[in-house]
Amino acid sequence: MIPVDASLGPELVEFWSKKYRETKKELDNLKPHRTPPEQTVMMRKLSERDEILEIVRSIKKTVDDEATLRHKLEVAIKEKDELASRLARLEAERSFLSRRTRLSITQTSSLAKEAIEHRNSVVSQRFPPVNFVERSAKTTVIFTDYTAIIKDLPSIPRFLKTGLRLQFMICPPSSLPLYVPVFGQHGFWFYAPSYEPFQLIAEIHPNEWSYLGQYVSAPFPNAEMKLSEWMSLDEETKTNHCSRVASLNPGGDPVAVRQRYETGEWKIPCCSLQCVGYNKWLGEAMQRAASNLRSRQITQQQLQRQQQQQQQRQTLALTFRPSTDTRAEQSQEGSDASQAGTKRTGFSSDNDEDDIIPKKSRLSPQIILKFES
Repeated sequence: MIPVDASLGPELVEFWSKKYRETKKELDNLKPHRTPPEQTVMMRKLSERDEILEIVRSIKKTVDDEATLRHKLEVAIKEKDELASRLARLEAERSFLSRRTRLSITQTSSLAKEAIEHRNSVVSQRFPPVNFVERSAKTTVIFTDYTAIIKDLPSIPRFLKTGLRLQFMICPPSSLPLYVPVFGQHGFWFYAPSYEPFQLIAEIHPNEWSYLGQYVSAPFPNAEMKLSEWMSLDEETKTNHCSRVASLNPGGDPVAVRQRYETGEWKIPCCSLQCVGYNKWLGEAMQRAASNLRSRQITQQQLQRQQQQQQQRQTLALTFRPSTDTRAEQSQEGSDASQAGTKRTGFSSDNDEDDIIPKKSRLSPQIILKFES
């Protein structure tokens, strides 16, 4: 048993009463705070008002964004309409300028044609008609380098006796146009005059040359190249001619030369071409020379192919060179196989190399000719 002192009873009661009050106070503080009903209703109303305000702000922002987009769309539609209208105007102007350009080109071509016809008429009146050769005798020979052809022309004995000068005329854009209606007939050109007779060989088309006849040339008064004829020339021909003219003067400017031609300040002089004969042997000499040139080219190509094949065989021989121990045996086997193969086929190794060259290359070469009536 625990002894209890009755004299301590009031102090114990007061002590535990105090502890009880403190503990109860702590428990009350720990309990959730209860809001009065009026305050709860007020807080709910404030929350709903905030939500409504947020929705209103969102709607207002959406309306403002939509108005901005509508304004941008209206501006874009307006710009589109303006661009469409401007495009229509530009298209109309382009169509108008295109028609004007076509009309100008047509008129320029017509004026240039009239100028050429006028010169031909004057030439036909100035020089008597000639008939040195039949039209069927005309030949067109194809070759690329006329300087190489000249080397073979003296091989014709009859041509050597003539002793006439040759004049090779390159086709545009390398030179200005040459106008001879029919070979062996009179014409004109925009080139330097030559009072001594010369044999005229003109390039009708690129690499297509034709012997036109024997001519003498003299200045053609009042027949300079018209502005319409100059405008009808292609750009490359005009550029090349201006460069040649500028190169004749130190410090010449092709652009300045062209401006003077474009404005009509400068005009290109014209010279007549009077046909005084036709050397049919020259046509034959050109064919023979072109044939010889073609033959040399084919022979050179064959030699180049043979050299390439020989180099390839040497390369293969070095690549697959046998070892020292087995070289003698393989050499003996290769000799036996070569003899056996020769007996079977009846052809030597030289004939096998010739078979690599196409048969057409070993035929007698013919130069490409084009006969025109």
